[in-house]
Amino acid sequence: MIECPTCKHQEFVGTMFCSECGARLVHVSPLPTMTIPRDHVNEVAMATKPAAPEGPELESGALLGLRVISSGEVISLLGRDNYTLGRSAEGQAVVPDVDLSPYDAYEQGVSRMHAELRVERDSVYVLDLESANGTLVNGKRLQAQKPHPVRHGDIIQLGRMRLQLISRVRN
Repeated sequence: MIECPTCKHQEFVGTMFCSECGARLVHVSPLPTMTIPRDHVNEVAMATKPAAPEGPELESGALLGLRVISSGEVISLLGRDNYTLGRSAEGQAVVPDVDLSPYDAYEQGVSRMHAELRVERDSVYVLDLESANGTLVNGKRLQAQKPHPVRHGDIIQLGRMRLQLISRVRN
């Protein structure tokens, strides 16, 4: 059994969220904030094998980001090995690591806890968290709770929202 750090409720090992208060039970560190120049992002996104980027990297040797197709904005994902993707709502106890609300996520059918990105030593995976409208990778619907490998340039679709993976994973 594991104990919720917020309310001290006991949960089974492997449980991601507390059933009493909704707190995330997986130990994570806060996300760092940084700016990536648009020219650099475009250069990395268009390259078949992106050059080694400047700036901080994950301990796993990966640089990760998501380009919101509708706006062209890039969401930088640095400093962790997993991220929940979704949208927040007023009064919601559990919030995703990457809040897509500023990109009209509700209108595009993104669930509050829609998907998870996992960075492993030499790969990146996306996992649908049993979302209402599903997760697709390059047009192929994913099976819920089953990790699917994704590569640089792949299009991840949450509901109707399309995101392009920007990654460099050290092999």
